[in-house]
Amino acid sequence: MPIKNPLKKTSAKRQNLHYQLKIAFGLFFLFPVLGFVYLSYKYNILQDQHFSYYMLGVMCFSFAGFYMLRRLFDQIAVISKKLTENEFIASEEMELDSKTDEIQTIVSSFGKIEKRFQETTRQLERRATEFSILKELSELCHVTFDSREILYITLERALMLADADVGSVMIRDKSDPEAFVVKASIGLGDLVKLEDRIKFETSIAKYAVLNKSPLVVENIETDTRFGRHSLPQYGTKSFVIMPIKTSKEVVGVLTLSRRIKNTSFTHKDVEILTPLISNAAFTYENLWLLKENQANMRQLSAITRIFKIINSSMRQSELYQAILNEIQSVIQFSFSAVLIRETTKSQMIIISEVFSSHPLRTGKGAQFPLAGSAAEKVLSQEASLIIGDLARFGGTPDLSFLEVEGIRSCWIAPLKAGGVAGRVLVLASMELNVFQEHREFLDWAAHSLSFAMEKSHLLSAVIKREQEMDTIRQIGSILASSTFDMEQVLKYTMDMIREIINVEAGSLLLLRERELEFAHAFNLKMDTLKGFRLKLGQGIAGYVAARGITMIENDVLRSPSFFPEIDQLTGFRTRSVLCVPIISQGRVIGVIEVLNKIGGDFSEDDSEILQSIASSMSIAMENARLYNETVLMAEHERGIRGMFQKFVPKEIVDKIIHGQESGVEVIEETKTLTMLNLDIRGFTGLTKKLGPQKTVSLLNNFFSVMGHLVFKHHGIVDKYLGDGFLAMFGAPVSSTMDADNAISAALEMKKAIPQVEDYFVKELGFSVEIGISIHTGEVVVGNFGFEMKMDYTVIGDPVNAVFRMQEMTRTIPNAILISENTRHAARTALDVREVSTQDARGMEGVKVYELLGRKETKNGT
Repeated sequence: MPIKNPLKKTSAKRQNLHYQLKIAFGLFFLFPVLGFVYLSYKYNILQDQHFSYYMLGVMCFSFAGFYMLRRLFDQIAVISKKLTENEFIASEEMELDSKTDEIQTIVSSFGKIEKRFQETTRQLERRATEFSILKELSELCHVTFDSREILYITLERALMLADADVGSVMIRDKSDPEAFVVKASIGLGDLVKLEDRIKFETSIAKYAVLNKSPLVVENIETDTRFGRHSLPQYGTKSFVIMPIKTSKEVVGVLTLSRRIKNTSFTHKDVEILTPLISNAAFTYENLWLLKENQANMRQLSAITRIFKIINSSMRQSELYQAILNEIQSVIQFSFSAVLIRETTKSQMIIISEVFSSHPLRTGKGAQFPLAGSAAEKVLSQEASLIIGDLARFGGTPDLSFLEVEGIRSCWIAPLKAGGVAGRVLVLASMELNVFQEHREFLDWAAHSLSFAMEKSHLLSAVIKREQEMDTIRQIGSILASSTFDMEQVLKYTMDMIREIINVEAGSLLLLRERELEFAHAFNLKMDTLKGFRLKLGQGIAGYVAARGITMIENDVLRSPSFFPEIDQLTGFRTRSVLCVPIISQGRVIGVIEVLNKIGGDFSEDDSEILQSIASSMSIAMENARLYNETVLMAEHERGIRGMFQKFVPKEIVDKIIHGQESGVEVIEETKTLTMLNLDIRGFTGLTKKLGPQKTVSLLNNFFSVMGHLVFKHHGIVDKYLGDGFLAMFGAPVSSTMDADNAISAALEMKKAIPQVEDYFVKELGFSVEIGISIHTGEVVVGNFGFEMKMDYTVIGDPVNAVFRMQEMTRTIPNAILISENTRHAARTALDVREVSTQDARGMEGVKVYELLGRKETKNGT
């Protein structure tokens, strides 16, 4: 043993290359040289003079070869040392001995390098596969826009990368954040199906969502964080859960497990899957953003069209259907309906509008109890309700009409009118959870529909009110212009009532001797009702006639005043009644009764309309009663006017008649008037030659021309004075133009002289001359005389003055003389010439002028 160990230590296998090189050099140099020296000595070769040179050459070449081998071996040793010190080699599990042969080290290192190269090659191939999968996934987003297909492909590639055979993709439901929805599944069979909902709280996947990091479970049976109860969800005991993270949130998870290979997952699997999941999340988010953008564009386009519809002339059902069509362009639904809370029966809700492509169990007009219904919840909270799965929600009476094959989800929203939610909009779809992602748009659409329907309702109400007012005006016009054939008037009025209030039947009853009898009716057997009478207080009509009040009964069976014998008599079934009294001069003369409002109940608006019509009818009936008396009075007045207007001006007749009607008599009054006196010169002497008949004829012709001019300029002829007359301007109605009117009449009279003169020359053979005097002054005007004979005339000094001025016209043919008072009272500039009053009796100190005409102003007038 002591000998063996030293030999072992000196063994070349245990030494490095330098030692082995020395041994080899000794073997190849020392012993051959010694043998050659021995042979040289034995055979006396050393004596040769060239031997020393030969030996020196051998030694030089030997040492040169040794030096070259030494350098080569040094390089091998350096390489061996570098390989030994390399982290790549040192990281291997097997350690190298410091005395190990460098060549063995190199060989061993190259073996390790080859092994690592093979492993690296496999990793590169795997990485290439990963990149290929990522490339396929990235290219897939340009081929399909179906997020479900993207998720399925991602799951398929993840199973390939992780060498797994069971997996699923679960996305969080936006409509229900407390649940996952399975969007892709491979290898789970019947355990998990597409669209299955997994509760968030009970699922292990929630930890990956909450922590936003992958979850690796090596053995769920021994993992203290979980329990065996979760095993059926994954099918194996080891699995990995990768969160699908977008730029904003974790939208779901991807789960993988192995059923065939019973190996556990490690974090290396997570590293392999991370790029794939990140790319899938990026692609999923882009698709979601693209779809969201497209949805926003559709919504914006729909909103623009809805605004146009609201501002259009569409009304009622047409408007409702048009807006729903625009909503349907954004969200595909199969059914829509509007439910209305019945106003007078607040515990019931009615289907007012319904549109469906499939037959429903109940349709328009169906009623349901409001209590405990989805509509009650929506109306009370004034907020929309989304039912993602009707099968899980549980049936309610108001949604029972949706219980047809295929309906799976619905959206319910309140519709407000006047700030009060009284209607409910229902949209239903054959798909699950289709309304949640469009909730904001749907809520806006509901508000818009509320506004549109309220606007339509208001416009319809305005149009209806205008129609009602037009009908009332027509009735009033007919009643006002009628010939008081009351039978025709009442028939027309009742026909108008049927149109404007929209009822099934109606009747008009008149009160005679404290009993109501049917005067007219529509849609009732009038022949049967003709002899039927109602006593005061009997039935609703009798109650209204007795009390003089309006009565509305929308459920006559509950009314104690209802009188069913009329229905039994006519065969008509009365459900609701509106009855108003016809009142004239504070007493009831009849009633109007309408029966069974079509499409609803009687309202206060109906009552107001019928009361207005009843008021018009009462006036017409009262007018009919007074018509004969009015006709007689009118005929009497026309007789009076026809007689007296020949002698008295129209104004005087009006004043007398109106004074008698009002109880105020025409009394004397002091007024400032302008008086005109007209006289024919030399006519008195001719009357004896002409005779009375000829004289009257000529005077009537003269007075017809001249009197017409007086009336034309708002004057009246006060009295005739043989061959002349006295006219007044300013009575009975005064104005600032009285003096101007008298002057205008006088000037036209002067112009009319040739016309009168032609007649006189033709009839008498001589020409005619006149004289006109005009004076303005304060006189007393009124009725003078006694009860048997009264005259409307004037008295006072100005009257005498105008007659004295008439005497002055004798010296001036066809002259018009005016006093200074008249000249000052005139508002226009006059062309006058002063006339001397020296020889005139009673005209001392009074200026008199001859009127030549009017002065022209600058503008030629």
